[in-house]
Amino acid sequence: MRHRLRAALIVGISVAAGCTAARPGSLGAPATLPSAAELESQLAARHDAVHSVRALAHLRYRDPEQSGTAREAILVERPDRLRVEVFSLLGSVFLVTTNAGAITVYARQDNTVYRGAASPENLARYARVGLPVSDLIDLVLATPAPRPADQDRVSFDTVRGAVRLVRTLADRQQSVWFSPASLPVAVEERGADGQLAWQATFGAYEDHGGVPIATQLNVELPRWSRSLELALRDVDVNPPLDSALFAFHTPPGSKEVTLESIAD
Repeated sequence: MRHRLRAALIVGISVAAGCTAARPGSLGAPATLPSAAELESQLAARHDAVHSVRALAHLRYRDPEQSGTAREAILVERPDRLRVEVFSLLGSVFLVTTNAGAITVYARQDNTVYRGAASPENLARYARVGLPVSDLIDLVLATPAPRPADQDRVSFDTVRGAVRLVRTLADRQQSVWFSPASLPVAVEERGADGQLAWQATFGAYEDHGGVPIATQLNVELPRWSRSLELALRDVDVNPPLDSALFAFHTPPGSKEVTLESIAD
């Protein structure tokens, strides 16, 4: 049962990610580089402008053990609301929601509802994406959050043809790459030891009421040789989302299991 749950969760929750480091092209460096404060201000403005998205999606997942694709309907809303519903020809087969620090998973094949804390540990254990929910939502929305850094620097990456902001934090280092239009095109995080923890890329931006939205989202998790690609369509930006959409009531006759009670 747990093996089937893990496979289902991989398809469902891993919506936040994708693969390959997309390169905007071999563009020349700007005459004057923006300051770190200017780039942080741009990130803050984008973060404030995009707070929720509703869309249909096509997901592709790969790791050394398995790969697969899925059709999904996704809802995300700051700070921690996520709903992913996976469909087959038979209808809805899997659902995961997070809200107010809790995660709920419904695996139709098992007729079981799994509930627990929406912690990075649970996301890593059951979805193989060990990120805080808020960071996961930032990736889906292509809105890397502004962060106060102990040190920061700005340079031009000639390989990617993009301006790069490097933030050095107490326990990690994060880099964000920007297009000439000041849109984030890539972000990565490294541990204090310099090892790459994850990287994400954003592409195929579409304008939605003056708000550019990335419809191609990719993430790589090199430690596990995992990658995910997410293509969005029928995107609705900043829709009002009722809290009931992020709740799930156990169907009559279904089993309910606490996630933390399932041993590795």
